[in-house]
Amino acid sequence: MSAAPPSTQGQEPLSRPTYSPQQLHAVYERLDLPRRFRYEPGDFSREVVRHWDGHGFLTALHRQALANMPFENLELHYSSHHQISLHSNALFDKIVKQGTGRGGFCLENNCFLGTVMRSIGFSVTSVGARVNTDVQPAAAVGERRGRFGGFSHMVNLVTIRGSTYLVDVGFGAGGPTRPLELVADVETTNVAPDQMVRLRHDAIPENDREQNKLWILERRGGDTKESQWLPLYCFSDSHCFLPQDFEVISYFTSTHRQSFFTYRVVCSRALLDENKNEVIGEVVLYHDKIHRRVRGEKELVEELKTEQQRVEALKKYFDIELTEAQAQGVRGMSSELGVLSLTQDDHHGG
Repeated sequence: MSAAPPSTQGQEPLSRPTYSPQQLHAVYERLDLPRRFRYEPGDFSREVVRHWDGHGFLTALHRQALANMPFENLELHYSSHHQISLHSNALFDKIVKQGTGRGGFCLENNCFLGTVMRSIGFSVTSVGARVNTDVQPAAAVGERRGRFGGFSHMVNLVTIRGSTYLVDVGFGAGGPTRPLELVADVETTNVAPDQMVRLRHDAIPENDREQNKLWILERRGGDTKESQWLPLYCFSDSHCFLPQDFEVISYFTSTHRQSFFTYRVVCSRALLDENKNEVIGEVVLYHDKIHRRVRGEKELVEELKTEQQRVEALKKYFDIELTEAQAQGVRGMSSELGVLSLTQDDHHGG
């Protein structure tokens, strides 16, 4: 790990870790970053992202992370310890060094990419987010309430030439497919032909005072054919979050019995067009089913009956390889396929 630069106004404090140039070259390879964006880490990459083509670089990094770093919670099911680490070296080892196709859930993927972006030279602020309960994996069908839970998600805010962008590679299916500038009410195509996203700057129902406005990410259309804007999550660009705050969030989402991460296996990754320039959909594993969405059309690809089938599906659709010892880690858990388990309400954790 390289040492962080001295803290000055506008820079990240000394407590934020960075990756070495050698590690960043390995990250470029792991994310299959186009050759034209594989700038030499250090002074050169810092000059590029701050003064030349920061937005182009950021967009490519965001897209390639979605396509090559799966959103998954396998560590909570397919391991002997069933625990999550947000340490930068642990994330690098898991996602890059092991070479087994792994990613992580929201805090892992966004913590990892946040460290990558800081190491390259981007100005990055990481903040917590509150997820709308209506976008839970098994939210009740009926009238939507638009209620936001506690902090269970995190996002990165990247500032380039005075403009700040939302960068989120950890929301899973239906999350933003590109960096979004923090400008209110600008509708952007998320996945063609009709899935749109926008940011709104407003108060949430739980705290409607005018001075407490937050940024709210909303989505409309897509395979669900939504006609109304659906809030996904909200966050502030002025509240300071520390690494220890994300440890608290991670502990809740990875251990609390109401967090669906603890009793459902999930995995998803973005699908790109043939030129690898655009996100056109995603492939999603949720418990015992594999779905694919491409340009708004959804299909059931496979139903999984046994653990062997699910392990094979992780390799087939996500390029994730589990060792035999890891595969045995799910034995006796409610998430194990082929055994009777209690039904629980699914709650999103970010």
